Amino acid sequence: MSTTPKFTFNAAALAQYRPLTLQQPSNLQAVFKSGKMAIGTSLSYPSKHIAKTVAVTGADWCWIDAEHVAWSQDLLIECIQIIIHESGGKMIPVVRVPNKTAFDYMAWCLDAGAGGIIIPHLETVEEMKAVIAACRFFPIGHRSFPPFTFVPTGRHRRDPSRGNNFSIANKHVALIPQIESRLGIQNLEAIMQLDEISGFMIGTGDLRLDMGLPLGFDGDEPEFVAAMQKATKVAKARGLPLVGAALGAEMVKKRIGEGYRVLVCCFDLHTLAYGMITTLGEARATAEEQMKGIHGNGTI
Repeated sequence: MSTTPKFTFNAAALAQYRPLTLQQPSNLQAVFKSGKMAIGTSLSYPSKHIAKTVAVTGADWCWIDAEHVAWSQDLLIECIQIIIHESGGKMIPVVRVPNKTAFDYMAWCLDAGAGGIIIPHLETVEEMKAVIAACRFFPIGHRSFPPFTFVPTGRHRRDPSRGNNFSIANKHVALIPQIESRLGIQNLEAIMQLDEISGFMIGTGDLRLDMGLPLGFDGDEPEFVAAMQKATKVAKARGLPLVGAALGAEMVKKRIGEGYRVLVCCFDLHTLAYGMITTLGEARATAEEQMKGIHGNGTI
């Protein structure tokens, strides 16, 4: 048997973070604390069919974007559960809610079994405390008991070695603020002192726009570089993973060097659009070349 250490997850490695039943959230906080790389995909199309496809891709986690997509509440909840059940609990759904005060969406997503919540445009300690209060059960917060969510009974409901449904949720669910403004960067160290934060994101696109810089995932402008270096320093000091996007091998390498341990490396919208564009372009170029030999010109 190989003793080579595994620095990324696979289905077998993630199994240890599964809950007693698929009605409860996976232990995403433990995944974050492991120090391993968690590689994710995304679901931005509000579609059960695409959710089923995404669920079998083998990603460790799925970023469901409800900030920039107008999901109906029912469909969002159903797709969270599709990701969980179609993957056999091997893929952990994480929802970016519409905004930092969308406490109703946070509750619905967590009641559906989401393993984590991404909170966009988080800027202050007070805002994060409000999120913690809404997403944690007593004694940490005031998240309400979900009476219409199936709760396992009998021996599955309470395992003395693993806690009850409330303590399991508090222990497992990851809260991930997304910092994407100058004010958020200014308050970064103070925000990350809060114990209930599991990891954090830097929304590089919006941060750059807030700095008056061109939209992009990256850049070499001094203010932007300083912000990213601060994020790396704070993440290391607090022992928190940075969470974010990385498209392509070079960006993955760069992000790992910056302290990222939870990456979404594939976006469903981009994969479908650019995949089709690339395939159609290749087919058209091949057809043009072939038609030259038949008709003597490249027009088809």
